[in-house]
Amino acid sequence: MKFKPVEYKVLVKPEQTETMYGNIIIPDAARDRQQIAQDKGEIVAVGGSCFEDWGPPVPKAGDKILFSKYAGYRFFDRDANPNTEYRVVNDKDITMILEESEEKSDE
Repeated sequence: MKFKPVEYKVLVKPEQTETMYGNIIIPDAARDRQQIAQDKGEIVAVGGSCFEDWGPPVPKAGDKILFSKYAGYRFFDRDANPNTEYRVVNDKDITMILEESEEKSDE
């Protein structure tokens, strides 16, 4: 099933956080301290009215972003993979576009 958000909604696939380090389980409280109030994710799809009030750069599908941790709602695609989490957030809840840094090679 393909999902298409409407209006100002953005479909995001959150980055999974590690819950174990070796044989040690990392408690939720410790993970929350690391993440502060932001989550990382990748934009899967955007609604038709998204980012109308934004100037460049405008996020698009495939971009890695930071978004407000408690924004929107989450759901799971029970048909394809019930363990894959998605979040639907408003475009204004995206706080930053993460860009890959280009490595300089010494030639």
